[in-house]
Amino acid sequence: MDNKLAWLAVTALGVAALAGSNPAAAQAAYGSAAFASYRDCSAAGAGACDGTVEPAQAIVGSAISGGLSSTSNTNLTLTGQTIVNLFGNTVTLPNDPASSASGTVGFGAADLPVLKAASSSGAETRMGINAFGYQSYTNEGASSTPFEITGNLDIDSFSGTAGGVFPGGAIATTYVALWDPSVISSLGPVDAQTLFDDVFLTGCGTPGVLGVAFGGGTLVGSGSPSISTTTEACSGSSVVPGPITLGANQTVLVVAGLQLLTNRGGVIDALDTFTTEFTPDAGVDVAELRSGESILGVPEPASWALMLGGFFGLGGALRRRRTALAV
Repeated sequence: MDNKLAWLAVTALGVAALAGSNPAAAQAAYGSAAFASYRDCSAAGAGACDGTVEPAQAIVGSAISGGLSSTSNTNLTLTGQTIVNLFGNTVTLPNDPASSASGTVGFGAADLPVLKAASSSGAETRMGINAFGYQSYTNEGASSTPFEITGNLDIDSFSGTAGGVFPGGAIATTYVALWDPSVISSLGPVDAQTLFDDVFLTGCGTPGVLGVAFGGGTLVGSGSPSISTTTEACSGSSVVPGPITLGANQTVLVVAGLQLLTNRGGVIDALDTFTTEFTPDAGVDVAELRSGESILGVPEPASWALMLGGFFGLGGALRRRRTALAV
């Protein structure tokens, strides 16, 4: 186990052990949404198929799961099934098992979001999976702390050509953000579709968005790229390099999002996960954080020795990984 993985392991134990319910964040403690979609590209020929030509390229079929206080597990595979689509119409999807989009949202180390997704398209389809999850954290210390999140995506494999909207296209977009809980509470009654429609991939300039980072882009060729992004503070509609400051008793939502789009033969397999972590060298006071909803539970007392040893041994060995895309 390398230094980074060791640090993650002991940090997870530490924050999970200290985690407890937080009444201030109860309404929006955690949640998720995973939305899969299918567009018919048969009329596009060799041209672009990205949904901009309506109704010919409108979403024909979709599936969604998630909501408040919920994980997600969504799969849409075209097997000739009859469904009621987003517009309330009953449609029969084509029988094309090569066209599939799936995504799961759960919570792992320190109750932080963990996303897994895959998308593959047939000869005349555009498939997409859009997944995100959020978890709340409160600074219960007596003083402010820097607060920053890094998201790391490992793509198992992909096949893509230049231009994600053309045949063979493949696009991967990662997203990490820090939100004020008002982003969720302002929505009123919330289900998975509302979460996706109203706040998926929300950027700076939106009320309540405190920090954000996007990564990824068009994938060309084949391989197993890694994408790493770290939140930067919002100043109006712009970003300012560096962490936000989380005040005493302030609650923030940690958000992770992943979008995979494939077009007429493109393939992306990212089931080897998009994980989030407190940025190792940002100075986040994890000992004073409480997650709004502990998904992991509390470790056995024997785990405390490992946790404390990891904190004392961290030192300055780890350096920040900033946005990088290697294809």
